Amino acid sequence: MLLTNLKAVLPDSIMENAAIEIENGKIVGVRPWNGEEGADLNGAYVLPGFIDTHIHGTDDDDAMDQDPAALERISKNVLQEGTTAFLATTMTMAQEDIEKALRAISSAKSPGARRLGVHLEGPFISETFKGAQNAKFIVKGSPELFEAFNEAANGEIRLVSLAPEEQDSAFLDYLVEKGIVVSMGHSDATADDVRKAIDHGVKRVTHCYNGMSKLHHRDLGLTGMALYRDDIMAEIIADKIHTSQEALDFFAKNKPVDQITLVTDSIRAKNLPDGEYNLGGQEIFVKNGVSKLKSGSIAGSTLRLNDGFKNMLESTRLGIVELARAASTNPARTLGIDDAFGTIEAGKTADLTILDEDLNVLKTMVEGEFRYESEQRP
Repeated sequence: MLLTNLKAVLPDSIMENAAIEIENGKIVGVRPWNGEEGADLNGAYVLPGFIDTHIHGTDDDDAMDQDPAALERISKNVLQEGTTAFLATTMTMAQEDIEKALRAISSAKSPGARRLGVHLEGPFISETFKGAQNAKFIVKGSPELFEAFNEAANGEIRLVSLAPEEQDSAFLDYLVEKGIVVSMGHSDATADDVRKAIDHGVKRVTHCYNGMSKLHHRDLGLTGMALYRDDIMAEIIADKIHTSQEALDFFAKNKPVDQITLVTDSIRAKNLPDGEYNLGGQEIFVKNGVSKLKSGSIAGSTLRLNDGFKNMLESTRLGIVELARAASTNPARTLGIDDAFGTIEAGKTADLTILDEDLNVLKTMVEGEFRYESEQRP
């Protein structure tokens, strides 16, 4: 297959009037288009496929539904936002419910975007910053409990969000030594707690600003340390609800672009009308696209990843090339799969996101196959 007449978003530049050759699901090469016939994209942007490492659900399905079919529908539905791969993200619930959900996730197929594994968000978190997680089921982490979860997940757990100040350092060491990506989130960590966690190999933050101790001039807290330390990878929910436009710009000014990961943290209400839904066994209310608990706490998002990309482009100094790293390259590097995913280069898997000038998704390709095409085709 030859894709022609396109703008290829490469690791450090945009190649105008480009062509991308694909064979057997792999990128063979990227070069200037010399007018030969192929799949004409009429000048559309072609980016490495978006990788969402923090998504609970969409279109009335959730990773906690304990239903493989729900995961398969999520796999299909995220294609419309340019997502080619994702981590199915769980919630803090009873151990039995988490294990049932993990068994369902691991048994699901991936007919759309590829499932890269599981993001275990909780139950090893802080009650102080539980957010929309149910405090009743918060527990301290242990190797035994993690192994029970990972066995249910058929070994698919790739990332764990936890409160480091609530854990024994031996548990952090255990996870890091197993190759699990550990992310600090839903945490009341002090700056010293963060430094200690970093010393134990923890170098990531879950949805920066949200669900974490705040910046103070005598103790930077997790928020401040995430912005201060250049060696911390930080998720951001760029919906202008969790984070204002100024907060997004401040974030982009203080984080190296190679340490930013765009996520949605989206829930089943995404792409659906306002109304009442559930999240982790709790009733939530969506009004004007904003999801909240009865208490008023924000409960996940209804963000589409391409809209988060667009919001960052409009709100910050970052351009399309830099944001492609945040949406694709950096999550691939975090998960240790950047040898095959995350950039448009010869030898990489042909997972591609195709956007128009307004960053609307025109097509989504997974392993050299167009698995989504909008009605507004290029």
